[in-house]
Amino acid sequence: MHFNLSATIRVGWTGQLSGAFVFFLPLAWIGFPPDAIRAVLAAGLLCQFFLHAAFPVCLGPLEWILNTPAHHRVHHACNETCLDKNYGSVLILFDRLFGTFAEAPREEPLRFGLKGRELGRNPFAIALGEWRALLADVTRASGVKAKLTSLFGAP
Repeated sequence: MHFNLSATIRVGWTGQLSGAFVFFLPLAWIGFPPDAIRAVLAAGLLCQFFLHAAFPVCLGPLEWILNTPAHHRVHHACNETCLDKNYGSVLILFDRLFGTFAEAPREEPLRFGLKGRELGRNPFAIALGEWRALLADVTRASGVKAKLTSLFGAP
């Protein structure tokens, strides 16, 4: 898998099926106009284009606060040292504060994708494959605690 600007175009459409829109409902409830909410979503998409840039970008001291393409590549890598790291969309500051920040490993190249499996090129397999694997994990798990761990635990 390659990590470049075209990766942004693959913004997952299945997030809306899982209720991603719920995160924006409070904005509407407290009175933000729909156009303002759409503007925030559009700005977020523009930020995603920046984060998926394949060229090196250096923001100097701002890299301690803001997410950059270098930080975001770590988020998408499946190297062991990169799992569950660099969650920030715009700000990387909270990852630094809560211990989920990681620099790219210097001793090995980044490998992109999901840990342990290749997705292929079928767009439906890419979009729905992890949902299928998650459902299989939950089905195989015995007991409520194991099922919840399958859903919310580490990969």
